[in-house]
Amino acid sequence: MKLIDTHAHLQFKAYDLDRDIVIKRNSDELEAVINVGAAIDSSESGVELAEKISNFYASVGVHPHHSDQWNSETLGKLSALARQEKVVAIGEIGLDLHQYKPLRVLRSDELEDYPNPQLKDQTKMLHDQIEIAIKLKLPVIFHCRDAYDELYEEIKRYKGKITGVVHCFMGNWQQAVKFLNFGLYISFTGNLTYKNNDALREIAKKIPDEQILIETDAPYLPPEPYRGQRNEPIYVKMVASTLSNIKGWDLRKTIEKTSQNAKNLFKIT
Repeated sequence: MKLIDTHAHLQFKAYDLDRDIVIKRNSDELEAVINVGAAIDSSESGVELAEKISNFYASVGVHPHHSDQWNSETLGKLSALARQEKVVAIGEIGLDLHQYKPLRVLRSDELEDYPNPQLKDQTKMLHDQIEIAIKLKLPVIFHCRDAYDELYEEIKRYKGKITGVVHCFMGNWQQAVKFLNFGLYISFTGNLTYKNNDALREIAKKIPDEQILIETDAPYLPPEPYRGQRNEPIYVKMVASTLSNIKGWDLRKTIEKTSQNAKNLFKIT
């Protein structure tokens, strides 16, 4: 059994210049990669990658940053995409109340990536997409930033109706417990390896073995040795190594546990 990266974005523009090389390297070394959509276009391109590469899968969804794009046409397109054979989840979807404060003046074409949060619009889109997941019996990949309590309040009505994962968890232990009791998985990225992230490692240590996942969120959040560089799914092995140290497991056990959890949630065979 090999490692599975449960959350990556190899369809994003960060790989435009060498995507084929990156795909070959990562598909050879990993058992599976789930490429996650953040809008209709990236959901479509994620599905295309999954159709071309045998051990690639796709998740389709519209990220809360793009709530201004949500309408009946978008809903229809997403519903159709979600029915494609290698789509294993709805996501990433959720709530994001992070106030981005740029360190430099952004170009006009960058501004759309950091909109002012509109919780009302995000919430409507969240519920619409959860309904797709329920209808198609797909798990949900939840994005959340600075809104863990708000997200839980919105999804608690669905307990027993949905499964899923809170990806790239950065909340506190009390918030993690709420999602665990709901029945969700908790997933950790390269930030688990960061030198000053002892608090997150303490949380990871307490996550039940059957509810923990690992990921890269590539091209974002590269692990400690590669900070400042582009991330890749194969770097999930560094997240696995850190988790092994945290849990007191050997690496083989970490691979078996996290890969089996991924297979259980996403029905990857």
